[in-house]
Amino acid sequence: MNATVVMIILTMLPNGDISSSFVNIDTQEECIERLERIRPILESSESTETREAGCFRSAAEFTYFDHDPPKDAQRHDLLVSLDGEQASVSRQQNAEDCRQALERLPPPEAGQRHYCTTSTQDMTESGE
Repeated sequence: MNATVVMIILTMLPNGDISSSFVNIDTQEECIERLERIRPILESSESTETREAGCFRSAAEFTYFDHDPPKDAQRHDLLVSLDGEQASVSRQQNAEDCRQALERLPPPEAGQRHYCTTSTQDMTESGE
């Protein structure tokens, strides 16, 4: 499986959880260009706090990003690990499994971040 570029946007939910959104993009340059267009929208939102937004190399592939999913859309629990320009994403059975997986990870080194997230998008290809 070849690594592609994935735009990853992590935002805070009102309950303190982190929501993740993903867009698979062909090139790093295209991803940066698209992110630069939406970054002002993310930063100006008073109702949504952005935790992370960036372009990462990853083998993960995702279903289409829906800007307005149904209120009752199924949510998926994911462990998102960011390390420089690399990202790995793994499905978790539920939020508690994700927290336990996060606790089992070694302490992050410089530039590494790990998040348990929830998303209305599902993975179509593993990101590990």
